[in-house]
Amino acid sequence: MAGPRTTTKGKARPRPVAAVRDGDTPNVVRLSTSAAPVAVEKVPLFSIDDVEYGMPATIRPNVALKYLRMVRTQGGDVAEAWLLEEVLGAEAYEALMEYDQLTVDQLNQVMAIVRDHVLGQAEQQRAGNG
Repeated sequence: MAGPRTTTKGKARPRPVAAVRDGDTPNVVRLSTSAAPVAVEKVPLFSIDDVEYGMPATIRPNVALKYLRMVRTQGGDVAEAWLLEEVLGAEAYEALMEYDQLTVDQLNQVMAIVRDHVLGQAEQQRAGNG
C-alpha cells in the first residue's frame, strides 16, 4: 500500500474522492442561504427568581462544528464561553452573567448541560437518529 502523497512542503495532500453517483447524476448536497427562518422551540435550562430561561430544543449542527474548531484552535475555556453565549442568546446570557449569587458549581452545571445538548444532538444526527 502506498504512503500518503505529500506536497512540496511535506504536508499530506488529501486523496481524490470519486463522486458518488446515482445513475449518471452526481449526488450533490445543495445548500441555500435563502431558506426562511423557522420558529425556535425552547427547552428550560435554568431559572432565576422564578423567571425561566431556555435553550433551543434543536441545535443547528454548524454550532457544534464551530465549537469543536474553537476547542482545537483557541482552547476549551474560550470555546465553552462562546458556546454558552451562542446557545443561550443575549437575554439568558445577560441574566446569568448579572446573577451575583451564581456559584462555580451552578455555572459548570449549566455549561455541561449546554455542551452535552449540542454535542449529543450532533452525534445523534451523524448516526441518523435525530
